Amino acid sequence: MQFQYLTCVWPLIVSALVSLSLGIYALLQRRNAKGAVSFILCMLVVTLWSTANALEISGTDLSTKLFWANMQYFAYCYSPVTLLALCMQFTGYDEWVQNKKVLWLMLIPTIVLILVWTDGQHGLIRYDIHMDYSGLFPVIDKKYGPVFFIHAAYSYLLNLSAAVLLIRGVFYKNTVYRKQAAALLAGLSLIVIPNLMYILGLGPVQRFDITPVFFGPAGLIIAWGIFRFKLFDLVPLARATVIEIMDAGVMVLDLQNRVLDINPAFEKIIGLNTAGILSTRAEEVCANIPQLAQACIDRNITETVFSLENGESLRFYELLLSPLVDKKGMLVGRLVISYEITEKKLAEQEYMKQQWKLAVIEERERMARDMHDNLGQVLGFINLQAQGIRQELANAGVGITSKKLDKLVAVSQSAHNEIREYILNARNLASTETDFISALTREILIFEEQAEWKVKLDIPMGFTGEELEPNAKVNILNIVKEALNNISKHAEALNVRISVAFEQEQLCAAIEDDGKGFDVIQCNITDRSKFGLNIMRERAVAIGAQIDIESVVGQGSRIALRVPLEERVKSGHEINSGR
Repeated sequence: MQFQYLTCVWPLIVSALVSLSLGIYALLQRRNAKGAVSFILCMLVVTLWSTANALEISGTDLSTKLFWANMQYFAYCYSPVTLLALCMQFTGYDEWVQNKKVLWLMLIPTIVLILVWTDGQHGLIRYDIHMDYSGLFPVIDKKYGPVFFIHAAYSYLLNLSAAVLLIRGVFYKNTVYRKQAAALLAGLSLIVIPNLMYILGLGPVQRFDITPVFFGPAGLIIAWGIFRFKLFDLVPLARATVIEIMDAGVMVLDLQNRVLDINPAFEKIIGLNTAGILSTRAEEVCANIPQLAQACIDRNITETVFSLENGESLRFYELLLSPLVDKKGMLVGRLVISYEITEKKLAEQEYMKQQWKLAVIEERERMARDMHDNLGQVLGFINLQAQGIRQELANAGVGITSKKLDKLVAVSQSAHNEIREYILNARNLASTETDFISALTREILIFEEQAEWKVKLDIPMGFTGEELEPNAKVNILNIVKEALNNISKHAEALNVRISVAFEQEQLCAAIEDDGKGFDVIQCNITDRSKFGLNIMRERAVAIGAQIDIESVVGQGSRIALRVPLEERVKSGHEINSGR
């Protein structure tokens, strides 16, 4: 190939650099935006057109000029298709682009391109090709074959279609893309009009296609549309800065219930991406979420709540649906907004749980008052009367019913003591559930006053008992009380120790003494002895805990309790700490 330097190619070089820069910018910065792919392809083909045209002009021999002339046909053939696709995306016909129907428009250009590169064998595109040296620089002189006119008619039909779409978008349609469409229309005019003048022989420079010179100005106009009106943003500026990054899911539906737009947050909710669902009916997009699909179908629903399974957890979402109207008040679609309210739902559930607990506590306190005022007083009266009768009979020297009266007194006293203990436990339940350590310390002080022994208490630093369920607190406290009661009655110990520790996601509590101990097996056989131990075992089972009772005669005893912790507090505790 042979070339010569000509200053007249500089406008073409500048035009190529401008269009190439715009294409690179869109590829690097806006490739995921609406219409970006079509715009990039447009910039690439016009860059090729300008570059090949400059090289054709600089060529000095026929073969060089013919080669670069043929290269320009890539732009001649495909630029109308890419330009029409770009215009479709900004004038309401983007469904054609998304469904790839626009690719059928490339069939004729592809056939023409094949004929261009084989033109020497048939002359259907050009014939009688030779060099013309009469001007400032040599150019190709030729005559056009029949297929060229088919190609020209088809290309201008596509360009005319693009122009009609843009004119409608600028003057007849109320759309957020009106200014963008105007910028595209101006750029299209700068490309189509000079080329049409060249084909008709009306150009200011004969024998030379000046169309590529206008690619630079056309590119600058489109660039102005990009930077001034945010050409690639659905809602200029606002969508990129708000809708795309907001936590709430946003979906836009048209009057046919088709998805027009969707933001990343809503994509995450439904588990699909934008490319695969635009122009698809909402009930198909949300088919895996029946509550959401029904809300999109039923226009009477304006607010609802739906849930999604996320692994082992359940996520809750609030859905708001509102109409979209244009400036004339005409309904054009609906806006669907979804907020995650999982934390709110869990808080509501926790609130209801606490309300239920308070109701249970109040009911227990009421029952305790009723038992104190009724059953407790009756048992107390029976006990006093039985003791009085026994004393009168003893004074009268009647001893026949003494044993039976002794048994009646013992039973009434036992029942009265149990009622009093129940009343005391019920009234202390609220404080036990909120302040476990204080309740445990109080029981230890009572034991120390009654038994005149000191109890050593070892608990982890920072342990408050909040890690335990309310029911677990009550049962652990009662097990400790029962163990201390047994030590007071039977152990004859010098030292008593209560320890609490965290091991393997469990709360481990131990009550130990150095008393005389007992035979665990024998106690399990003897009903009277095993009664208290069985009560402790039952309380442990009630809270899902494991209890081990160990004792050797003459070596003291040890009661170990292992209570599983709630999931939310299984970590963060230290074992080696004391008090």
